[in-house]
Amino acid sequence: MSEPTRRPDAAATDGRPAPPARRQGSGTRRLALIAGLGLLAVGVALLAIGLASSRSTDTPEPASPASAGGGAARTVTYRLEPAGGAAVPVRLEVAADAATRAVGLMGRERVPPGSGMVFLYPADTTASFWMKNTLVPLSIAFVAADGRVVSTTEMTPCRADPCPTYAPGGAYRYAVELPAGAFPAAGVGAGDRVVPENPAELPEAA
Repeated sequence: MSEPTRRPDAAATDGRPAPPARRQGSGTRRLALIAGLGLLAVGVALLAIGLASSRSTDTPEPASPASAGGGAARTVTYRLEPAGGAAVPVRLEVAADAATRAVGLMGRERVPPGSGMVFLYPADTTASFWMKNTLVPLSIAFVAADGRVVSTTEMTPCRADPCPTYAPGGAYRYAVELPAGAFPAAGVGAGDRVVPENPAELPEAA
């Protein structure tokens, strides 16, 4: 004899109500919902990975402070040594590579007294200087490798081409820029000396 089929609303023989019948449609919808949420999570993860990849490809790494000026510039102390006069110390920013030398003191609204920039070259040069996009007047000394001043000159700002160039009196190894009038005020001219206080602090020029 086969077991009789129980109707969903029939009472159990022990008097308890029969459990409600499980609806097939509800289980199917639940599985579909879970699958949909899973696909959505996967899509969000893939989108996040794509955005991160795009950001790392399109955005360059921040430049270092030394190359971009984003931090304090490297400075060293030089001494202005006029013949028969007292030495004058000055604190100079260092431009030891082509990119930094090309920018120099351009765009500065002020160069405080006793400060400036030294332009270091890897070999003797006769390169001229100019004042394009430089906002303040400057005094420059062209200095030989032994610290002897080759020549000095005063330079004035230039906002538009053609800008004049300022040539040295001969070959030099480094140049020092200070606020206008600084070298005459210190009594420094051709034949005097402008030297680093501690040469070991200087980077190698490139």
